[in-house]
Amino acid sequence: MVVSIHAGLFSRTSEAGTVRALVRLAPFNLASALLVLAAVVAGGTAGYLLWAAAFALEWVTPLVTGIGGFRIAPGHFVERHGLVVIVALGESVVAIGIGAAGQPVDLALVSVAVLGLVLAACLWWAYFGGDDSRAEEALAAVPEDRRAAVAVRAFGYWHLPILLGIVALAAGLKDAIGHAFEPLDLNHALLLAGGVATFLAGDLGFRRILDLGPARHRAAAAVLALATIPAGLAVSAVLQLTALGIVLCGCLAAESSTAWSRGRRS
Repeated sequence: MVVSIHAGLFSRTSEAGTVRALVRLAPFNLASALLVLAAVVAGGTAGYLLWAAAFALEWVTPLVTGIGGFRIAPGHFVERHGLVVIVALGESVVAIGIGAAGQPVDLALVSVAVLGLVLAACLWWAYFGGDDSRAEEALAAVPEDRRAAVAVRAFGYWHLPILLGIVALAAGLKDAIGHAFEPLDLNHALLLAGGVATFLAGDLGFRRILDLGPARHRAAAAVLALATIPAGLAVSAVLQLTALGIVLCGCLAAESSTAWSRGRRS
C-alpha cells in the first residue's frame, strides 16, 4: 500500500525527470513490497530470509537503477532525517523506562538510568551539535545533478548504522537496568559497546561524504568504545557504561577544543 501510494504521488509530478526516475524505480520497489508480503505468509526461517531479501533489494536499488531525476531540497531533507534520529534517541530513553518497570528505585537503578541518559545526550550532541546545520550547507553546495546521489549515500546508507547503533545501545540499556553491579554476558556487553561504535562508524561515513570536518577523534572513540567490553564482562554494567560515557564526553570535548583552537588561529 505504501509503495503504491508513493508511486502514485510521484506520478502526478509535472517534472519529466522525476517521472522517468519513477519508471526506473517502481518495479524494484514493487518487488520489495511483494517480498514483504511473501515473508508474512511464509513465516519461520523462510519469512526471515524473505525479509532479508526485501531489505537488500531496497538498499541496492539506487546502485542498480541510478537516482538521477530527483530534486533534493537540502533544508527539508536534512530536517526530516534529523527527526528520524531524534525519534530513535527518544526510544532509547523509553527503553530505560521499560527496563526500570517493576524494579526497586535504588542505587543500581539510578546509576544505569543516569548513565544511559548521559550516553543518549552524548549521541544527540555528536549528531546535532553543529553537524546538522553544516550538513545542510554542504548538501546545498553540491551541484543539483549530483545532489541526489550524495544525499542517498550520506542520509541513506550511512544513516542506517547510525540508527542501528542507537537501537543496539537501547537494547543493552534496557536489559542492564536490573543487573547494574553484576558482570554482563557477552551479548549485552557487545550491545552496549557495539551500539556506540556502530553509531560512530555511521557518523564517520556521514561526515566523510559531506566533508563536515576532522574525524580522528570519533574514529578513536569508536575503537575505545569496543575496548570497554572487558569491563562489562569482568566487572559490571555500571563500569562499562561509565567508561563509554568517558569515551564519548572526551571525544566531544577534544573536538570542541580543537575547533576552538582552530578558530583562534584563523
